[in-house]
Amino acid sequence: MDELSWIVETAAEAEEQHFDLGGRILFEDGPFSGFIERTAIRPGIALYRAEGLSTHAWRLKAQGEAPAGNLVFGAMLDGAGVIDARGNERQGWRGPGRSYVLSLAERDITYHLEAGEPWRAVTLLLEPEALESLAMQNGDLPAVARAVLDDRKLPVSNVFELNRAVMRTAHDLLRSPYRGTMETLWRESKALELLAHQLDHLGSSSARPTSLTPRDLARVKEAYELLVASLRDPPGLEALAAQVRLAPRKLNQGFRQLYGMTVFEALLEARMKTAHAMIRERQDVPLKHLAWMVGYNQLSNFINAYRRRFGVPPGQHRRSQG
Repeated sequence: MDELSWIVETAAEAEEQHFDLGGRILFEDGPFSGFIERTAIRPGIALYRAEGLSTHAWRLKAQGEAPAGNLVFGAMLDGAGVIDARGNERQGWRGPGRSYVLSLAERDITYHLEAGEPWRAVTLLLEPEALESLAMQNGDLPAVARAVLDDRKLPVSNVFELNRAVMRTAHDLLRSPYRGTMETLWRESKALELLAHQLDHLGSSSARPTSLTPRDLARVKEAYELLVASLRDPPGLEALAAQVRLAPRKLNQGFRQLYGMTVFEALLEARMKTAHAMIRERQDVPLKHLAWMVGYNQLSNFINAYRRRFGVPPGQHRRSQG
C-alpha cells in the first residue's frame, strides 16, 4: 500500500502520524498510545506489526492510496472491533485469535476498535506481482486470492475463526529473539511462514461449504432489520428466529457470518450506536428517557454499557459535544 500516514480518531479528536525513516509510527500524545511498524520482507510483500490501547472508542485509517489488486492477510491477536470496508458487510471480531483477508480495491477501509481493549495485530500486504509469483511457483492460489488477481477491484473482506498455526506465528512476529542481521533473517522466515499458514487457512476456509443458502442469508438480514427497528422491546432469539423462519442456531450462525457478532451482540451494538448518534446530534432528551428509548429500564445499566462501549459515560460525552 502506498499510504502516506495513518490517522487515529476518537469522537473528540484526531491524530495523524507519518512513518519515520525506520518505518515506524508512534502514537503517544492523544487518548491512543501505541505503534504501527512497516517492514519490507521481499519485493511486493510488506509486514505490518501494531499494538495499542485507547481510553476511548477509536478508529484507525490509512491516508493515501489503496491500490487495486493489493491483498492483506491479517491476524487480530487481541481486542475487539469491526472492519468497515466499502462494498462489503462489516466484519467484526471479539477476543483473540481471528485471522482475516482484505482487498484494498481502491476504497475506504476503516478499523473501528473498542475502548479499553488492548489491541495487537500482525498483517502481511501482498501486491499483485507477489501474488502472481506465488501462483507461478506453487501452481495455484486460494480461490479468493485468484479472484482478486482476476478482478483487482473486487471487494473482499472476511474474518475467520481461530487458527492456531496462524496465531502462533503472528505472536512470534511481535517479539523477536534476535537483533541486527539475525533479526532481519528471522523476521523474513517467520513472515513467510505466516503467509504459508494464511494461504493454507484461506484455501481450506474458502473450500468449506457453508450451510447457509442465499435465502437463509436474506432471512438473516431481515432479522437484523427487525431487531434494530425494535430496540425498545426487541424479540428474543427464539421469537426472532421464528419470525424469519430460521432455527435459532442458524440465525446466530448467520449473524456471525454477516455481521461478525451474535444476535445479542448485534442488539447491544445497535442500541449503543443509536444512543451515540442521538448524543452527537445534541438532541435535548433527558438521559433517563434516552436510555428507555433504546431499551434500558435502569439508567445505571445504560450508563455502564455506554462507558464500556465508548470509554466515557453518556453525560460526559454530551457535555463535550455541547
